[in-house]
Amino acid sequence: MRTLLVLAVLLTGVPVLAQQTIQVSPMLETQPVVGTGPVVQGAALWMHPTDPSSSLLLVADNQTGLLVYNLNGTARPLLAEGAVQGVDVQEGVVVGGISQTLVMVANTTAQALIGYIIDPATLEFRRAGFANVTAPSFAPSSVALYVSPATGRVFAFAGSATGLVEQFELTAQTDGGTASAVVRSFDVGNAVVGLAVDDAQGKLYVVEQSVGIWEYGAEPEATDIRVSVDTVTGGGLSQPLGGVALYRASGVRGYLLAVNGGDSAVRIYERQPGAHTFRGSFTVGADGGIDAVESPRQVVATNRSLGTLFPLGLVAVHDSTNAGTNENFKLVPWPAIATGFTTPLVVDTGPVDTTDGGTADGGTTDGGSSGPIGNVPPPTPSAESPEGGVTTGQNCVCASASVPGTLLLALLGVLLLSRRRPGA
Repeated sequence: MRTLLVLAVLLTGVPVLAQQTIQVSPMLETQPVVGTGPVVQGAALWMHPTDPSSSLLLVADNQTGLLVYNLNGTARPLLAEGAVQGVDVQEGVVVGGISQTLVMVANTTAQALIGYIIDPATLEFRRAGFANVTAPSFAPSSVALYVSPATGRVFAFAGSATGLVEQFELTAQTDGGTASAVVRSFDVGNAVVGLAVDDAQGKLYVVEQSVGIWEYGAEPEATDIRVSVDTVTGGGLSQPLGGVALYRASGVRGYLLAVNGGDSAVRIYERQPGAHTFRGSFTVGADGGIDAVESPRQVVATNRSLGTLFPLGLVAVHDSTNAGTNENFKLVPWPAIATGFTTPLVVDTGPVDTTDGGTADGGTTDGGSSGPIGNVPPPTPSAESPEGGVTTGQNCVCASASVPGTLLLALLGVLLLSRRRPGA
């Protein structure tokens, strides 16, 4: 197969994008969730503003609350303020005049979206300082935050089991508080089981159970016209469907990852809106005493460097079975996925995607303040690397087709030294 691909490149001068299914090995796994049965309904990654290795994986448990995990898989105290079915994180949101990382959860006990701030010094949660986000007769089951690159306005999308999607705007009030209001509503059809927003391109991705993945405009003035990314009938998806996540490379490059529950796999599409070329899929196999992923429902991805464990990005994939105990997540270094394909995917730890709310220094946090809410203006975009290249935090294009050998050797050393069960 590789010979044919090389021959095609030589004859045409155009790289062939292989559509493969590969198997990758997990480096680590999280401790089991607290609730029993199918309880995991959402997940997100909170980036520590000064120490990336202290970042946290947040998992929505619809029986007990928001679960919190260190990057080595060990569990931290959970946020027990009601059942949670969705969670999302947005960096660089200005609340009370201070740039903060906002954590928003879909709390089914309160039938509301609730905002939190995580103190980077103690890793403890506190309320973000604004009222619960609600709408009449609406029970949110998923959430995705969006900062408009054009206006800086901050929005929260919420999906429901009925198929209704509400778009809320968070706005400052004259008394210093923050209010929310529904600025748009539309009916997807069937239950919404996944949401993701590409801030840089102003696109919302909605997973409609039993049907497929849709692309909508994310601005409140956008119409309800949608574009199909992939489908169950006549497409590559198989039921049950699950969550979606974005691997955001420099600029607007990167990938859309989607859980394909029926195949126990994650499918990868090009990030560019409208086209979303399918690049391949991967499964997570058993390795080093860690069992394989089966029937996943959620996926989390980042291109950010997360310290020595995941220096070149991370993908966390939900596992429904977890060898007979409660569900958990398997943690895979992004390069293990990207370099597994005949045509390698981009490995890019370049600048933070600031149009997704990120800031160069992660901002500061102060949950006790209230006031204007918005985003931090992004810095000038940096140069991009070619397809398959590796871009470092210093914007160095280190390879044109794959990760360089010295980097792979270093990563292999990390894999060998770090592959273990949580807490080992």
